[in-house]
Amino acid sequence: MAYATLRYETDGALAVLTLDRQARLNAISREMSAELADVVAGLEADDGVRVLIVTGAGRAFCAGADIKERAAQADDIALQRTSQQISPTLRHLERLRQVSIAALNGAAVGGGLELAMACDLRIASSGATMALPEVALGILPGAGGTQRLPRLIGPARAKEMLLLGRPVDAETAHRWGLVNAVVEPERLMAEARAWAERLLEAAPLSIAAIKGAVNEAMDVDIDAGLAYEQRRSASLAATDDRREGYAAFAEKRKPHFTGN
Repeated sequence: MAYATLRYETDGALAVLTLDRQARLNAISREMSAELADVVAGLEADDGVRVLIVTGAGRAFCAGADIKERAAQADDIALQRTSQQISPTLRHLERLRQVSIAALNGAAVGGGLELAMACDLRIASSGATMALPEVALGILPGAGGTQRLPRLIGPARAKEMLLLGRPVDAETAHRWGLVNAVVEPERLMAEARAWAERLLEAAPLSIAAIKGAVNEAMDVDIDAGLAYEQRRSASLAATDDRREGYAAFAEKRKPHFTGN
């Protein structure tokens, strides 16, 4: 399907989603919000895609919400509805069985950083910056920023970013655990694709179970998390891929996983 604000391409089991409103630094408009929701819903029903890379066109990853668009319709109720549109989509993205990789090619601000944090892995260009500056607008990050950021970097550093609205550079983000890796700009997509290829070589059921177990750990106490882990472990024990993994290890060869 063709989109007005996004580019969505597939290459086998890999999909690449590119935010493409370069004149607005890929800011999230109402139209983009609706198109993102459509892409994520499509992924849930797509058994052929196993890894998603999300990146931005041009010099920014995403500048956050389109404030000019919001200011033009500054009715309080309309603004409340707009801020509520993107959060369910990001939660949906987070819960997909596919693994998502955010390739941060430039600034990831506000909703842009919230989008990146909803992905499973984040690789940043060395020139990328990240910020949640909503406090300067008299609002707060309403698409998961106050919830995901402290889970990633701890409450003290999260409050520093949130309360001061101060941006951090890529190296600081890496040191704090906000991104998994930092690479030079020209290597960003190659590195993201290399990570994707590694994921695509792994057992699909195992990857989905690991992602699900880690997500579960963020929402429940450790006893409930351990019980969930054991259930998923037991289900994997009965799969063809588990048997293939064990056989390949014993035979000192590369496994061939089928997702069964």
